[in-house]
Amino acid sequence: MAGEEKDIMQKSLKVKNTNFISGNPPGNNFKAMVKIRYNFKETSAEIKIESKKTAAIIFDKPQKAITPGQSAVFYTGDTLIGGGVIIKS
Repeated sequence: MAGEEKDIMQKSLKVKNTNFISGNPPGNNFKAMVKIRYNFKETSAEIKIESKKTAAIIFDKPQKAITPGQSAVFYTGDTLIGGGVIIKS
């Protein structure tokens, strides 16, 4: 039995091994463009730092097929600011 597309849409995820190019996040809560898969387009999200190496990401619009083990990368404009490994959607 095949599911419907709405069944694989999710609004948030968590990442581990969070790393920022500058060494620190731009704040405890901040907006950025997030890319969750190589060929996907970046999309706007709020990033909430939970600990030194984990963060929650809440997308403005639900995203399709968020997959643990993939990287989530954060951008401001064309500048890469950091990222982490998806552990939960």
